[in-house]
Amino acid sequence: MHHRNTLKGLVGVAPNGTITFLSNLYVGNTSDKNIVKHCGVLTSFLAGDLILADKGFLIQDLLPPGVLLNIPPFLMKAQFSPEEARQTVTIARARIHVERGN
Repeated sequence: MHHRNTLKGLVGVAPNGTITFLSNLYVGNTSDKNIVKHCGVLTSFLAGDLILADKGFLIQDLLPPGVLLNIPPFLMKAQFSPEEARQTVTIARARIHVERGN
């Protein structure tokens, strides 16, 4: 039987694709929220900053005052409303830069 160790970390990427933050690595079962809490990234944010994150990356309660979190809406019914669809497209366009950075 092969045992594999999984590690995960946090990567910050600016809209132009520049890497802005690299955390240490954590064991794979560490929650995203705990990584954010302990990796030091929270000291990097200033009021007015906007963070784009994946669905389920629910860290708003950790963010300093004035820092906004934008995550794609959760699909709670058969389809998104026009506003939710627009928001999803807007976030998807920005996420292209994150993928390039990674």
